[in-house]
Amino acid sequence: MSVNRVVPLVFLAVALATVLMLPALHAGCGEADTPAPPAEVEKPPPGDIPGLSADQSRAVAEYGYPDHFFISVDPYSSDRVERWTYFRLGQALDFDNGRLFGKEPVDDQSSQYPPTRLHPQDFDNTMTPAEATSLLGEPLFTHETSDSLMPENTILVYETAVLLFRGEKLMGVDTQVKPPALPAP
Repeated sequence: MSVNRVVPLVFLAVALATVLMLPALHAGCGEADTPAPPAEVEKPPPGDIPGLSADQSRAVAEYGYPDHFFISVDPYSSDRVERWTYFRLGQALDFDNGRLFGKEPVDDQSSQYPPTRLHPQDFDNTMTPAEATSLLGEPLFTHETSDSLMPENTILVYETAVLLFRGEKLMGVDTQVKPPALPAP
């Protein structure tokens, strides 16, 4: 056998002996087994906001909450498309299921549409009309669309938002609404 073949075999034998002997040596040290450290709880990365995606959380961290937002939920797939409008920045951000996919310039219409106090994460895909009323107060106007192209839909107009439901399922939210001019009592 050549020296070139003996050296790797010796290395292999020493490595194997070390691996096999290490547990026996450790067990014989007379020390009690140390308990395994507790499993770490997975925490969301700093800055993530519950109910928002990472892209949306970054947008809030960088720009603040949007002045207005529009949410559309596909009733069959539950895909969610959102447009966040920042009048003060002159731009809108578009999200598809939480992923930022576009930016677009917008005109400043803040004098016509004061910023909303609502946040996109206030409107979960599972929100019901009753939950919407709990959040927004009594609707100013309700319209059932029974004789239209969109049967079974209900439009609820609140002072700060317009919501669209199909049955008990949220399909759309728009916060870019003008405060209603109601007659004095």
